[in-house]
Amino acid sequence: MIDAPLHLTLEPGLRVMIGRDGQPPLIDAADVRVMRCTLDWQGSGRRGARAILSLGTVADMVRMPDRSATSLTLTFVGEGPFQGILAEAGDGDFYMGDSLAALATTAAAPAIQGAARDMYRRAKCQELLCEILEAAERGELVPHTLSASLSRAEMERLMTARRLIADRFDEKLTLDQIARTAGLNRTKLTQGFREVFGQSVADCLAEQRLSRAARDLTSSDRPVAVVGYDAGYLNNASFARAFTRRYGLCPSDYRRAGGQLALNAA
Repeated sequence: MIDAPLHLTLEPGLRVMIGRDGQPPLIDAADVRVMRCTLDWQGSGRRGARAILSLGTVADMVRMPDRSATSLTLTFVGEGPFQGILAEAGDGDFYMGDSLAALATTAAAPAIQGAARDMYRRAKCQELLCEILEAAERGELVPHTLSASLSRAEMERLMTARRLIADRFDEKLTLDQIARTAGLNRTKLTQGFREVFGQSVADCLAEQRLSRAARDLTSSDRPVAVVGYDAGYLNNASFARAFTRRYGLCPSDYRRAGGQLALNAA
């Protein structure tokens, strides 16, 4: 049973609101960072429940559609130093996996009774927040989309594809190889990248390679051709063209400038 609504202070500058509705917290400052876990129940128990994690500001939450009046919500509000910590998790809606959803349920309705109940609930809320922040840092949060063209399973495979690119961008990855490894066909992979990440697979791959090259140019004295090769460019001319389009300077000039000039990203 949920003792709702509840307002709990976890740390100075960090609190959580637990309730049975999807309304955002009433806070004057629209830029205060908020992290909201929402479980929409269908039938009894967690079976068929939709668990969504929303990251953003109070203003973002106000713009979102109201949740069901029977939704279980845990809204973390960060101010002061915690505003920056929550901001690092990013923005948008994400699927909550079973483990996060179960932890949210336990935090909202702990089985333990007596004097230790509130202490236990605070501990579980802090554990939930830490798990979410860790998942965000590892890039493991799966974006939630209202698109009818992508299922949750396909969204998870898109995330697998993006992690593959991040981990192996210096290899000669092909579209077919990425699609096969992630368990998607080429069409779903290419359409999904544009819809969810706002870029093509090739752009994502180039972004990883050029970011690596930019770091190496300013942190080492290795020849430009070697830096490009290590970033996955087999041809020095193609590396120079791609780098100049991305940063507005050729690799040699970027190195001489120490990477401090403003980017002229394409």
